[in-house]
Amino acid sequence: MTSAGEYEIRGGDDARANVASSDAHRSATDVGALARAVSSEGDDDARPGRDGVFGLGVAVKAKRMWRSFTWREASGAMGDLGTFLPLLVGMSIENGVDAGTTILFTGAYNVATAFLYEIPMPVQPMKTIAAVALGEDPLTTNEILVAGFFVSAIVFALGATKTMDAFNRMTPTAVVQGMQVGLGMLLARKGFVLAVYASSDLSRARKMTGVDGLLVTIVAFCGVMYACAPEYPPATTPAGAGAGELGVSTTEAKERKRRARHYVPTALILVGVGIVMAMTKKGALNGLRFGPSTPKVLNASRAEIRRGIVRAGVPQLPLTTLNSVISVCALSKELFPDLPASPSSVATSVGVMNIVGCWMGAMPSCHGAGGLAAQYAFGARGGGSIAFLGACKLILGLVFGSSLTHLLERFPKNILGVMLFSSSLELMGMGLKTKPGWQQHQKYLVMVTAAVTVATKSTAIGFAAGAGTHLLMEIQRRIEVGSVEATQ
Repeated sequence: MTSAGEYEIRGGDDARANVASSDAHRSATDVGALARAVSSEGDDDARPGRDGVFGLGVAVKAKRMWRSFTWREASGAMGDLGTFLPLLVGMSIENGVDAGTTILFTGAYNVATAFLYEIPMPVQPMKTIAAVALGEDPLTTNEILVAGFFVSAIVFALGATKTMDAFNRMTPTAVVQGMQVGLGMLLARKGFVLAVYASSDLSRARKMTGVDGLLVTIVAFCGVMYACAPEYPPATTPAGAGAGELGVSTTEAKERKRRARHYVPTALILVGVGIVMAMTKKGALNGLRFGPSTPKVLNASRAEIRRGIVRAGVPQLPLTTLNSVISVCALSKELFPDLPASPSSVATSVGVMNIVGCWMGAMPSCHGAGGLAAQYAFGARGGGSIAFLGACKLILGLVFGSSLTHLLERFPKNILGVMLFSSSLELMGMGLKTKPGWQQHQKYLVMVTAAVTVATKSTAIGFAAGAGTHLLMEIQRRIEVGSVEATQ
């Protein structure tokens, strides 16, 4: 998942160098490192950079992703299913959203974003819309689609006019990282509740045995934590001591053995086991039918348009702007400094996805920092992982369509909860990293933003608290500086 050093709050000019040295295996699959290696061999087309889908050519990008694709990349592609599957199944059953159409469109989104960004850029449900839709007063399918269309139209306009870039420059980095920490804690709680409890109000724990039992939860937790937890710093070996065959020291051999566990495709194994368990449940395979779903064009009444925008669209807008654009771009810059995503590009991507998809009946989708952290945590390092996920979705959507809902709703929720909890740690870890030269007031902003985000369960309110605190601290600084200058 991460190296031990990545969870430390630290400063200094060599912070990034410390991360790189303690996580050297990442460079073997990092897109930028691969591109530089290929470029040094004389392939001028494989240089890293944000060139767009047609800048380098689809064939060149596909070749580059194929070269870097491993089982670990395939595992990373499954990292965000802990969020995607429950919301897809819930809105399909409770609100009538077409699962087959959604699987097809999100698969196409995955493939397109893989070639556009060449990093594991996630495609996940718009969570606020999903929460409102599944609440006590459920939304209709048309109201859900209208809400997604409304949000995406505004975000697209912000991206196309480059306004999102300006907003990103105005947002303090510490506030963005505080949002990441707060959102990570919220996802961790959701994952733990899903893994341990049979009811969302924590009134009933899962039984010990069975496919959805606590025994499966414990085994899955132990397996994920063993494979993904950071290692202790290696013990130093005196010079000339412990040399083994081929000049490899005992310490180096132990270090290689320790790092080998990070290459276990944990998420892929968990998803495979979960599918097998789901198939053993009564009636899981009875509803499967061959053939894709037929997309239905959005045809909402004025009342549905008004209700969808007011109840779900407006509350979703700040989350999409802050988490699905600003925060995910900040995280991409931290994880993939050679291929950072720009806010305007991501905003435009979200807009195009849903202006087309929601119009044809697909669930509203976006990108998000939590999804990127989840896929990175389980091994995704390049666009190949997301292209693989998209291909899987397209195949399943074309072969089984909406009938997949009967199988997906039986997927063990405890396994999804374990995956969600584990991946949330990556998001918190990246949010806790400090930048070189950071002072105490930046750390304070991170804590304020995270605390309010957790307390209110809202990244928008957390952002407002962090931005307000930043403004007050700037006023305080200017008053104090002016007082000092006046006394001199």
